Amino acid sequence: MAKIVVVDDDLFILQLLSEYLRKEGYEVTSFSNGRTLVEHVRTEHPDCLILDIMMPGIDGLALLTELRTFTELPIIMISARGEESDRIQGLELGCSDFLSKPFNPRELVGRVKSMLRLARAGNAAAEETSQVVTAKQVCKSGNVEIDADYRKVTVNAEEVSLTSREFDLLLFLASHLERPFGREHLIQQVWEYDFFGDVRVVDDVVKRIRKKLAEHHSTLLIDTVWGFGYRASVRKV
Repeated sequence: MAKIVVVDDDLFILQLLSEYLRKEGYEVTSFSNGRTLVEHVRTEHPDCLILDIMMPGIDGLALLTELRTFTELPIIMISARGEESDRIQGLELGCSDFLSKPFNPRELVGRVKSMLRLARAGNAAAEETSQVVTAKQVCKSGNVEIDADYRKVTVNAEEVSLTSREFDLLLFLASHLERPFGREHLIQQVWEYDFFGDVRVVDDVVKRIRKKLAEHHSTLLIDTVWGFGYRASVRKV
């Protein structure tokens, strides 16, 4: 049974969506604010999150930013304002899908089902890939070492904490030093399933990788190839 989390300060919408999802056989946990959401996601590992943008206290975009530091779970954002700037900012920060209020609850259920199918396909592909034995299981670039078998990244022997998607993207780019790749190509190679959504999700993952590597003084860099995409390079010390 898939675990779904719904977060909305509108109690009517919260109850309505929870009931629709439970009728589909999902295990649903609901929150009227985001104060305890992050810890719940860390401990319970839900399969999909429905997150309202406009909430008192911590808003949905701030929660999305924090969640994307440690998880790639599908996140569908909903907003009553329906402004394009909200949708664009949500996608840039890493949401998987966006829905403007008012909407038909059946449409939301359909999007949840699609997200779960894509996540299962992606996990299956990742498991299959991890089972392939290659001659080179450890990729070394500058002071960075990427162990494909143990899915571990270290900089000067100090471990860097990456999400699954961040690890896969870094490994792919580091395995092809100096070769530029477009966003669409990276989606095909790293996401490994029929992706739908904004290809700028790649930008968000790259941004997070850069931040984490910089915190450990990495000499492995992810360079922007303007108008095209990204490539990995090693900074000369």
